[in-house]
Amino acid sequence: MMDEEEEAGGRRHFNYDKIVQQQNLSKKKKKLLMKKEELLTDDFQVNVADARFQAMYTSHLFNLDPSDPNFKKTKAVEKILEEKARRRQQGHAETAEKETAAKKSIDPALSALVKSVKNKTEQFQARKKQKVK
Repeated sequence: MMDEEEEAGGRRHFNYDKIVQQQNLSKKKKKLLMKKEELLTDDFQVNVADARFQAMYTSHLFNLDPSDPNFKKTKAVEKILEEKARRRQQGHAETAEKETAAKKSIDPALSALVKSVKNKTEQFQARKKQKVK
């Protein structure tokens, strides 16, 4: 009963193997296949904002490797890679903002102390060089 409902215009399932098979067919075979039956379309939509898949963007364990021989480039994979790049750029921008905010919030007394320590070490290094010569 479920199969009849699906064929009659109900839900269509995503079949990755059939999509990969179609992409690997030669042009002649595609033309023959189009005459025989309708080609499957890659209409699978990925929800990149889904909180259940946050590890894909943050953990190194879930990286996609385009150089792997089993890697197949689909629209969904492209969308995931674009989202990962966008989040990486956004993360770099946020860390840069935090660093500038941290630099501005340094206590003046602390910065004066750091300057005095630097000056004393420079003087000490200069004296040490003079003794060696």
